Order: sequence, then C-alpha cells, then structure tokens
Amino acid sequence: MITSKIIESASLWLSNPISSNTEDAIQYSNQLLSDLQSIIEKNRNLKRTIGPLLGRVKTMQKRLSNLELVNWVNIRNGYLAIGHRPSTKLTEDLKLQHATHILTLLSKSEGAEQIKILTSKAELGWLWFPMENAKPISEERAEELSTLFSSMEEILEKGGKIYLHCSAGIHRTGMISYAFLRFINFGSDEALAKLKVMRLDTYEGVGEERTEWGNKMAMHLKK
Repeated sequence: MITSKIIESASLWLSNPISSNTEDAIQYSNQLLSDLQSIIEKNRNLKRTIGPLLGRVKTMQKRLSNLELVNWVNIRNGYLAIGHRPSTKLTEDLKLQHATHILTLLSKSEGAEQIKILTSKAELGWLWFPMENAKPISEERAEELSTLFSSMEEILEKGGKIYLHCSAGIHRTGMISYAFLRFINFGSDEALAKLKVMRLDTYEGVGEERTEWGNKMAMHLKK
C-alpha cells in the first residue's frame, strides 16, 4: 500500500512539478528520491519497475535546478511576464512555470515563425504582433493593436499566463507591455511599477518616448 502511494505521488509530481516554487519542488523531489530508493533497497525485485520512475524524478530535479525563471506579475486573474527571445529550453521552462501563451513581437525576418513552432511543440497558445523595430507604432495599426490587447485581457481574465517578448526584451517589449497596462486602465505610475517588477532591464531601457506613445495610444484605443 505504501509503495503504491509513493509511486502515485511521484507520477503526480512529474505531471506538475512546480505547484508553488522551485525550492519546494526540489525539496519534495529529494523526499521522493529517498522514498523510491528505499523501496528498491527493501525489495530488489522492484528495481525494474521503480528504476525508470526514479530516473524520471532525477531528470526532472535536474531540470528544475537549471530552470530559467521569469517574474510572473499578477494582472487581472492571470499573470504577465516579459523577457528575451525564448530558446527551446526557455520555452520548455515556461511550460513548467504554467505559461499558457507566448506573445511574439519579432518580425517574420527575425524568425517569428520559429517561435511559433517552439510554442506549438510546448502546447502553448501563440500571439503575434510583428514589429520591424522599436519605433512607436502609427495609428494605422491601432485596430490590430486593440484586437491584440483585448485578446490579452481576455486570456488574463480567464487566469492565463502570458510571456511577452521581442529580441532582447527591452524596447519593443517595454513599449507594448506598458501600453497594454495603460489600455486596461492602469495609471502611468502603476504601469511603470509593474514593468519594473517584471524586468528591471526593460523598465530602465524602455525610454520616455515609448512610454509617452503608450499613454497616447491607450487613450486613442479607448475612445
């Protein structure tokens, strides 16, 4: 009975290793490894059955130890995080952190469709708002931007977790995330404070021109 409960616990943990934070997850994995090894020591005949499970727990523990964490900030009922272009590893790490969507600001020539492929493999939703550079966007794309922001707001209202990125995760990322926060009625100071918590480099590098554009565009979209 005890053996079956430990096996069940290990299997459940592998399906959702991060229920609170990585430190707790690693500590729990240590206990699982100890329990599984104890089972094998008491009954060597179970090694063939328990061994593969033990290996999977060790592999997941190693992944958690090397996890690239992002700062998830509570927005509405969900969470928003910002950062650099996701690699295969980061995409997998975002999945472990319960991300539901990735929003890409890269242009097609920058390989945006490669991010789409990575996102699909991770079984995450993909949003795309292509930007060739970090210059403020013209009002000609206002409707497109409004559609994006409305989709983001809906995802967050439903408890989703969106990772928003460009290349380095500073200029375009800062501009769009700030404008989005203003669009959903965050005050300018509050929006900047959220940006600072999400990523200090982005907060420091976004620039006054882009935040001023975000203020004006948010007001335009809400008319």
